[in-house]
Amino acid sequence: MKEAVEKADSQRGKPIWFVLAMVCFLLITCPAFMVLAPWTSAITLAEANERYPGQVDPKWRGVADYHGRPNEWNLGTISENPGGFAACSVILALGVGGFIYCAYRSHRASRDGPSRPSG
Repeated sequence: MKEAVEKADSQRGKPIWFVLAMVCFLLITCPAFMVLAPWTSAITLAEANERYPGQVDPKWRGVADYHGRPNEWNLGTISENPGGFAACSVILALGVGGFIYCAYRSHRASRDGPSRPSG
């Protein structure tokens, strides 16, 4: 009986670690998504000059179109920087995967953990 109580005490704090890990993965996932999403719509300078004549600085590496207004995109287009885009995609995938895994483990640990005897 004493072993069951000790096991219950050791299992009780485990879901909180998974929740903290979920928060950390979420803090990785959100910035990665905020970089990846506009990167998919970045355009080259030649295309930007056709769409927005006189509004694009020729020193820009790439152009991001935010609601019809050109803005500098320092990372370039996907074809100009495929390594950076792949790295950002991997970080996003690992963040989402880690978040889902920790959510699953947290749910499983809280569901399967032995309940503490009352009294």
